[in-house]
Amino acid sequence: MIKRTWVITILLVALAFVLRFYHFEARAPFDWDQNRDYGEVVKIAAGEYLPLGPIAKGTGGFYLGSLYYYLLYPTYFFLHGALTALPLTSLMIDALVAGFIYLLLHKTLGKERSLLLALLWATSWFLIDSSRISWNVSLVPLWSLFTLYSLYEVIQHKSSRHLYLLAFLSGLSIHIHVTTIPIIPLLLLFFWKRVSFSVSIWLKAIVVGLVPAIPLAVYDLSHSFFNLHLLRDFITYHSKVNTPLVQMVPIVLTKLGKVVSGLFISEFRDNLLLGVVVVSLAIKGVFTNHSLSRLAGATVLISTSSIILFRDYGFPEYYFALSYLSLFILTLKILPRVALYLLIGILLLLNIHDYTTVSTGYSLAVKTEIINSLQSIEEPIDLNYSFDPGRDGGLRYLAKLNGLTLDSHSKTRILLTDKLNTPLYIDGELARDLIQIGNIKTALYIVQ
Repeated sequence: MIKRTWVITILLVALAFVLRFYHFEARAPFDWDQNRDYGEVVKIAAGEYLPLGPIAKGTGGFYLGSLYYYLLYPTYFFLHGALTALPLTSLMIDALVAGFIYLLLHKTLGKERSLLLALLWATSWFLIDSSRISWNVSLVPLWSLFTLYSLYEVIQHKSSRHLYLLAFLSGLSIHIHVTTIPIIPLLLLFFWKRVSFSVSIWLKAIVVGLVPAIPLAVYDLSHSFFNLHLLRDFITYHSKVNTPLVQMVPIVLTKLGKVVSGLFISEFRDNLLLGVVVVSLAIKGVFTNHSLSRLAGATVLISTSSIILFRDYGFPEYYFALSYLSLFILTLKILPRVALYLLIGILLLLNIHDYTTVSTGYSLAVKTEIINSLQSIEEPIDLNYSFDPGRDGGLRYLAKLNGLTLDSHSKTRILLTDKLNTPLYIDGELARDLIQIGNIKTALYIVQ
């Protein structure tokens, strides 16, 4: 029986990985976040420093921990510094979610429904495409799965071992994303009547939860509480934001409906009605007898309420990443088995075109091809860039990795740009267009 469980788990991971791996460079962006993260991994590989403290600012202006960069390094090392190491790491993490859904939840949901849930995760085009974006947000779904599983075991079986795991996950949240930080404490508060342990066990759990935060704490102590001040400023700012909560509610529900539409039918459109339906299902889930459904409903409600209280009407949709799995679980509980099979079949049919879509305008594949096209130009070259902010990410690293000889004093001047429909000038001189690939083109000017 154990062997069969592991075989199914491995097959689910393999399916999810293949769907995400297929032409991943053609759809993997490499913009501001990826360019910054790659630069930090390069520094780690060069031995410039060991990142125990914060590296990059998270949403809101305070720093997150360095866990994500340690996870990037092994793939970077084995691929000899290739830029593809970043999206490969993210899509591998997301593929693991499909396998762990079955492995962790098959006793709770039953083998068939946990398998269907894993298949929904593996085949959702929205999740496939999102997994190719390499950033710290890619850790959120796996974190939320282990959080739901651990809290279920704590509530259902009074497991102190899983309470320690939950505490450790709570400590890890400071390394992942601002949206994950308050969730475990709020869920424990939500279910406090069903979470009863001795004082000694709670004290041990608190100690375990503080362990992942030690590097950040040491950094702050040695830097006059720099990050703590940033966190205080973040909280103070959002407490004074004037956006009325009554205006935030429809904005948040509309984007929630947009995310659900993307998850299930790959139509990423604003949908207030669907958002209202989802919140209604979450409320219903909280009052069911099934603990996992109650947890899923509470997660959606707490996550949605937190975003409303955040009061940033321009918040990005990935703030709901914490709720992706919970949304699937709620759907799983309301649809009959036949409907779930039909849903998976419809998903596959709707997404068949997307699975084979080759490229996006600023993808890593496009940027690689653009840099490769410069190999035929006589070197050295003076390479110049003119892009919207962040869109030139990765190009400088690709030029270096491809061995281009660069010299800012060279008479052969090349401009890389995403300004596609205007004449191009280099230092006031009209340049000659060379090639356009995706949303990037090159232009040449030779100094006489």
